[in-house]
Amino acid sequence: MATTDETTEPMPPAQQIVTTLMDRGYSAMQIADLLDGRVSWRTIYRWAKGEARPQRPSDEDALRTLEALLTTPDLVAPTASDLPT
Repeated sequence: MATTDETTEPMPPAQQIVTTLMDRGYSAMQIADLLDGRVSWRTIYRWAKGEARPQRPSDEDALRTLEALLTTPDLVAPTASDLPT
């Protein structure tokens, strides 16, 4: 009986963050808007699918900051329903 070594690579940070935000109800367009148009919604979608990674470190930093703002319960942050679709 042969066993397979299933090693799962960890999700890239941007993919993990975007996936978390989408699971909380934010769309790719809303995330792009909250990043002040640093990247397009299509880029956010590619990050979510693992098809691309942030090319500029500052984009990943901005994404981490956004995640902290939107997932910290003590902060008042817009919810997905507060944003235009």
